[in-house]
Amino acid sequence: MKISILILTKNNGRTIGKVLQRIYAQKSDKVPEIIIVDSGSSDDTVKQISKYDVRLYTIHPDEFGHGKTRNMASEYALGDYLVYLSADAIPANENWLRNLVVKLESKDVGATFGRQIPYEDTPLMERFFIEKNYPASPKNNYSLKEFGMNAFFSNVNSAIKRSLWDKIRFSETLIISEDYDWAKRAYNEGYMIEYAPNATVFHSHKYSLSGVFKRYFDSGVSFSQMELKPSLLQNGLGYFWEEMKYICRENMFLVPYAICYDLFKFLGFFAGVRQKWIPSMIKAHLSMHAYYWK
Repeated sequence: MKISILILTKNNGRTIGKVLQRIYAQKSDKVPEIIIVDSGSSDDTVKQISKYDVRLYTIHPDEFGHGKTRNMASEYALGDYLVYLSADAIPANENWLRNLVVKLESKDVGATFGRQIPYEDTPLMERFFIEKNYPASPKNNYSLKEFGMNAFFSNVNSAIKRSLWDKIRFSETLIISEDYDWAKRAYNEGYMIEYAPNATVFHSHKYSLSGVFKRYFDSGVSFSQMELKPSLLQNGLGYFWEEMKYICRENMFLVPYAICYDLFKFLGFFAGVRQKWIPSMIKAHLSMHAYYWK
């Protein structure tokens, strides 16, 4: 089976060279095809990419969309397996690719997603989120039995059979969460999605308070677009309690900041879910994706 690795870039000069270097170091029977779509980088991202044998496409920043651009990259791909990798997700070892796609050999499995390991300087709140949702030793096999995943299917580090993507493409109307939406629709069609904890990448974010508000505003917007009704009290309070215990164990002096951090998360998500009442000009300032509101 031929593999296509699809990467979207914009100002990823600090990481894209490491990502490509690790891809070329993979143990694989066949050299994967690498397709990169850059949406207007102003740093040395394109220069870093030019050192490698990849197919590079460029688009105007206003043309970018998480689902739209991934669909475009997928249309260019020739592989039987489509591997989606973030430009700041660095494969942890030389077996990452093999471990990510091996479960796709089963006719019952339509997609897989791998583990994410936070960088060393990741704030404790984000570290907890990643370690909780992408564990090294899951308590079950992470097959979907009902649509309530114990980890989030994520295009940071995922693989989909091309034949399935031909049938079910990413939504081009959602602001973010095109991967979650895709997984939900694939599951509803009867396809199995598997978690591959041994297909690991290094990936995490360092959000400020304003940054985490914007990130979760966009998440709330996408939830409202998908007409989902998250159980904030049932799931949110349980998550918050686990997180506080984790932070107390690691550094109890960070608890006040962690409470503020989660408050900004909640406020951002709450505003995003109710975004239809907010003027677009204001939403552009509340969102990480101002282009979306033009």
